[in-house]
Amino acid sequence: MTKRSQTTGLPKESPAPKGPPGTDPEASGERARIRIQREHETRHERDSRIQRWVIIGTGLAIAAVVLLLVVTFVMDQLVVPNQVVATVDGQNITVAQFQKRVRIERFLRNEQIVNIIQTYLQFGYTEQQILQQLQSAPPYSDWVQQLQVPDQMGLAVIDQMIEDQLIRNAARERGITVSQAQIDDRINEFFGYNPSEFEAAPEATGEPSATPTPTITPTPYVSPTPSPTPTLTPTPEFTATPSLTPLPSLAPSATPNATERANTFQTQRSDYFRQIRLATGLSDGDINEYFEVLALRKALEDSVTTDLTQQGMFADVRHILVATEAEAQDIIAALNAGESFSALARAVSTDTGSGARGGELGWAPVTQYVTEFADAVRAAELGAIVGPVKSEFGYHIIQVRAREDRELDESQLDNAKASTFSGWLTDYKETKQAVTQTFPTWTSHVPTDPASIFG
Repeated sequence: MTKRSQTTGLPKESPAPKGPPGTDPEASGERARIRIQREHETRHERDSRIQRWVIIGTGLAIAAVVLLLVVTFVMDQLVVPNQVVATVDGQNITVAQFQKRVRIERFLRNEQIVNIIQTYLQFGYTEQQILQQLQSAPPYSDWVQQLQVPDQMGLAVIDQMIEDQLIRNAARERGITVSQAQIDDRINEFFGYNPSEFEAAPEATGEPSATPTPTITPTPYVSPTPSPTPTLTPTPEFTATPSLTPLPSLAPSATPNATERANTFQTQRSDYFRQIRLATGLSDGDINEYFEVLALRKALEDSVTTDLTQQGMFADVRHILVATEAEAQDIIAALNAGESFSALARAVSTDTGSGARGGELGWAPVTQYVTEFADAVRAAELGAIVGPVKSEFGYHIIQVRAREDRELDESQLDNAKASTFSGWLTDYKETKQAVTQTFPTWTSHVPTDPASIFG
């Protein structure tokens, strides 16, 4: 029988896997199953562990972002606003207070310049002529520079806030307080509105009559010290037809009585203050506080000048104004050598108004001049050449030809009071220099909003 004949057609069983001698095939299969199960469980644990780390990492990242936001919020809303930019006799001026004041000054300065530009345009001035006027005529030239160079605005505001705090302190020392009615008087003055004048005026006869137009007269700045690196653009650009809202004016009425005028004024004031709030973020309380210090200034001035009478010194003066002390000394030498005062004034004086008249200022109350000039006029020997006298305008060569006391009219008396108070305040500030300090903190926190027409 051949091998072929010995085979059957039945399938043969697969031989069992061979293991080491003496092993049980069933036990080997169980171990393989356990090994596969363990590998599956290990992979599951590894995936779970990775997922946990991902979740933890994501949580930590979110926590870091939240912490950063919290720290930023605390710094911006609590720490930075309470940093001190100046201290006056133990009282701090903070970044928050400083920034509020800068914003309202920017708004007022810009609105005033817009108003002046529109006035010039109405008189037919060209854009170049307007720029020349703004750059050469104080205080507008100072305001243009402050709007263009944040450090200039910031420094002027710091100086003014220090002066305001000194005024508050001096008023407190003298027992001076102000009522809301006195604050409202300063607001009325700001808008050129005099309710008692309107009440006393006769009823209109059908012809349109003049209505008050606001004239911004914010707290006067002390002369600002230039910042370390001012970068005033020589020829600032502005839009010839500014889009900013001009200073409001009361609409004329054919028959305005006192009540109608008062209602119109209230509407005007509300609209203008709303513009301030929208542009600066200030509250009504902030705006009221701005006028409160003006009221305190006026009350303190009245207290300081209470003994001032209607009699005041008048002088007949002429002067030559130049930019440097060296120029002034050359002119004094020329005058002492016999040169004509009037001829030199016409030739070199930077005060073109008086220069064209040979330097003549004519008879005027001495109090109308800046402090340094007025002091020199009071002390000068009649007919003598006095100088150089330095003021904010330059160097003066002065000749006083006559002096006498005269009766002051109301406007002249007001000027005399302002001059007397300015001198008193200068002296008071000098007594407080040791307890007054400015910190460089402000340089990093000068707002550049609201935007001005100069960009």
